[in-house]
Amino acid sequence: MFWADKVAKELAKSGKPQLVDDAKTPSGRVHVGALRGVVIHDLIYKALKETGATVKYTFIIDDMDPMDDLPTYLSKDKYKKYMGVPLKDIPSPQGGDSYAKHYAKEFIHVFNKLGAKPEILWNSELYSSGKLDKQIKLALDNAEKIQEIYEKISGSKRPRDFIPFQPICEQCGKIGTTVATSWNGEYVNYECLENKVDWAKGCGYKGKISPFIGKGKLSWRVEWPAKWAALGVTIEGEGKDHASRGGSRDTANAIAKEIFGYEPPYDIPYEHFLLSGRKMSSSKGIGVSAREISEILPAEVLRFLMVRPWPMQHIDFNPELEHTIPKLFDDFDIARKTKDPDLKRIWNLSSVERKTEDYFVLRFGDLVNLVQMPNMDLESESESRKGAALTKKDKEELKERVIYAKIYLEAFAPENIKFTVNKTLPDKVRMLTDKQKALLLKVIDLMQKGSDPEAFQNEVYQAGRNIGLSSAETFKAIYIALLGKESGPKAAWLILSLDKKFVKERFKEAGK
Repeated sequence: MFWADKVAKELAKSGKPQLVDDAKTPSGRVHVGALRGVVIHDLIYKALKETGATVKYTFIIDDMDPMDDLPTYLSKDKYKKYMGVPLKDIPSPQGGDSYAKHYAKEFIHVFNKLGAKPEILWNSELYSSGKLDKQIKLALDNAEKIQEIYEKISGSKRPRDFIPFQPICEQCGKIGTTVATSWNGEYVNYECLENKVDWAKGCGYKGKISPFIGKGKLSWRVEWPAKWAALGVTIEGEGKDHASRGGSRDTANAIAKEIFGYEPPYDIPYEHFLLSGRKMSSSKGIGVSAREISEILPAEVLRFLMVRPWPMQHIDFNPELEHTIPKLFDDFDIARKTKDPDLKRIWNLSSVERKTEDYFVLRFGDLVNLVQMPNMDLESESESRKGAALTKKDKEELKERVIYAKIYLEAFAPENIKFTVNKTLPDKVRMLTDKQKALLLKVIDLMQKGSDPEAFQNEVYQAGRNIGLSSAETFKAIYIALLGKESGPKAAWLILSLDKKFVKERFKEAGK
C-alpha cells in the first residue's frame, strides 16, 4: 500500500477533522526542493479525502520573516537597505505587490500547476487579526519555561531574561535587529541593536509595543507550535534537518505540549531534494528555482518525480546528465501502463488533470531524435509505430512532448545527442574507407525500393555485411556523410526524413 494511504487510513480511524499544514518563507525565488514538502502534504490531504474524512490543507506564507540574505539576482544598491526588514514591507522587484507577495505568488502558481491547491494563509494576517494573541501571551508569560525547554531539548542556552518575541522597530522598520528586553503583561520593551547580526544594522532605538496588534512576531521555534495550536493543525511534516534529535521539531513538540497545552501534529519528516550535490550550471540558463524547473517538465511528470519516492528517500535530480530527463519520461510512461497496483497508484496520484491513461506517445528519447530530422512528419511516424490512427488525445500528448523534447535539446542534451545535417560535404568524409564509400553508393540504390524505415534499416545493415563492414562501420559512414560526426539517430529514419535528391547527391559526392 502506498505510504500516504497507510497514514490516511490510520488517521481516519479517529473520526476527527484533520488539518494538514505546510509553510514557506518567500525570501526570493523558491528552490525546487520546497515543492517536495508541498506535494507530500498534498498526498496526505488527498488520501484522507478519499477515506471520507473531513480534511483541510493550509499553506502559510511566512511574510513576517526578515530579509537576511540578498539574492544575487537583485540589485545590491536597491535592496541592501532592506536587510532586516520584514519581507511583507519590502517593495517587489517588479512593483505593485510586496517582495513577499511577488515571490510567494510565483511559488503558489507553480504548485497549483502541480495540482496542489491548499488554502493560502499569510503570517502577517494571522498576527494582525489576533489569531495568535492567546499563544503570544502564553509564550511571553512562560518565557523562562521556554528557555528551560530549549536547554533541555537542544542544549541551547539563552539569558534567563530572554523574551521569545521580535518587535518591528518603530523607527527603522527592521525586525531582524531587535531584541525584546522585558514583558510586563501589556507591553514588550525592546532595543534595535546595531550589531545584533552581521547581515543587518540596527538603529539603536529603544521603545515599547503591544505584541498583540501585528507589530512583531514570536521567535520561530515558538511560532511554529503556536500556529499549530491557534489553527488546530493535526498533520505537518518537515525536512530532515529540522527532524534530527534535539532539533527544532523536538523543541516545537515540547513547547506545544508544555506551553500551549496542544498535542503536536502527526509528523512526516522527509529527505532533501538534491541536484547531484551541486548547483546546475548557470551557463545553461536554467536555475534551481521551482518556477524554472517547472518550465522544463510537464506538471504531471514533475509531480511524478516528487510522488514516486517515499518521504525519507532523497530525490537526486540533475537534468544536465544525459539520461536524467529521458529516463524520467520513460518511468512516467511505464507507470501509466503498468498493472502493478502500487506503481499505478503513484501514477494516479501524479496526475494533475488527466482523465485517461489510454493514449499512445513516442518514447521521449526517440522523439528527441525525430524532432531534429528535417521534414519529419511526427504524426505519420507516430501512427506507423502505433499501427493505427492517432486519437485526439494521442495528438495532444505528442504536441506537448515535442515542446519538452525541444527544451531538453536546447538546455540539457549533450553534444553526442544533438545533430544537424551538414549543408556541405563534411571534412570527415576523408576518414571513409573504400568499403564505406561503396556502401554509400549502394544505399542510393536501396532508396528506390520503398519507404518503410524498419525494412530499410535492415537492408542497409545487410548491404554493409555483404561488403564486409561491421554494423558500426556501416552506419558510421552514413553519419559522417550527412552529419559530420560518427554517431546519430537510426540511419534509416534520418535518410528518409531528408530530400531524396539531396541524399543521393551527398552520397555520390562522399562515395567518390
